[in-house]
Amino acid sequence: MAEMDYGLAPPIAASLHAAVDRGDTGYHYPSAGLRAARAACGFWADRFRWDVSPERVFAAPDVVEGIRRAIVHLTTPGSPVVLHTPVYYPFFSMVERAGRTMVEVSCRPGPDGRYHLDIDAIDRALAGGAGSVVLCNPWNPTGRSFTVEEIAEVAAVASKHSARLIVDEVHAPLTRSDVDHTVAATVAPDTVVTVTSASKAWNLPGLKCAQVVLTNDDDVAVWSDYYTPEKVGVGTFGLIANAAAYTEGRAWLDDVLRRLDANQEVLEELLDGLLPDLVYSPPQATYLAWLDFRAYGLDNPAAHLLERARVALTEGDPFGRDASGYARLNFATSPEILVEIVERIAATLGSPGNR
Repeated sequence: MAEMDYGLAPPIAASLHAAVDRGDTGYHYPSAGLRAARAACGFWADRFRWDVSPERVFAAPDVVEGIRRAIVHLTTPGSPVVLHTPVYYPFFSMVERAGRTMVEVSCRPGPDGRYHLDIDAIDRALAGGAGSVVLCNPWNPTGRSFTVEEIAEVAAVASKHSARLIVDEVHAPLTRSDVDHTVAATVAPDTVVTVTSASKAWNLPGLKCAQVVLTNDDDVAVWSDYYTPEKVGVGTFGLIANAAAYTEGRAWLDDVLRRLDANQEVLEELLDGLLPDLVYSPPQATYLAWLDFRAYGLDNPAAHLLERARVALTEGDPFGRDASGYARLNFATSPEILVEIVERIAATLGSPGNR
């Protein structure tokens, strides 16, 4: 439910087959890491106007582990971690594995229907001793891509309290064609730690490779001293696939973005026509739709729909304390399957007045 139905980009498949043919199945090695870092930097410069040196890019097994490592090594020891919810639920156990407590800042949609950060609540949490904010940008599950002003505001609050802004940018390549994504590190490089990967945009999560990007000189020194080669834990295939994705997988990604744009239009039309009481704000990024089923009297819509409609959504509750009645839908599939999903849901729920 968290991957796309679009398979693997042919250049990535070719690079992995070539690695097998030459027996490149051992531990990761420096040249593979540098190749992946250079490829990532080239992609970020072209897509996001973010110029960063490959020497500031460090490999990690995945995005969540990269964030955990940043919390452990780059924030005040023992300090709590702020999460803005609803948010990607593996962050909760990640904070626990980092040996920290969590401060949940619950966020709600504004008058524009989009979720916004509660800056005052984040400020209070940091004033109370929290040492970091994990910012999900783009925001899974709400689909927001934060503006320059929003990033500057939360970064300023973090800086005021000598805290760190650790930013998950893994969905950035999946930003809609009419949205200009802002990399947080371009706004506040000394405050931000960036963690990202080709994993979401190119269907590679099982290959275990992410990038931790350090734009603060002190962070580079700390990270380099601790993460000597035997501690990195990244997969060789992950490095090879990430390098291929960032360099040779761009045309494939562009085709995926066109599919997602089209599917988003289909989804909006279907929901408007068949489920008019369902609350939904079209995502600016990701391939995930955050759906509010509360008008239908459902506290656990995903469980209800799996049983009654045989449609598998992700339940809202794990994403935060105010997410009951919500569910996350993955629309990175064929239009035909997407139509069937919504039609099954509509046939099961009907309209609130007719239940």
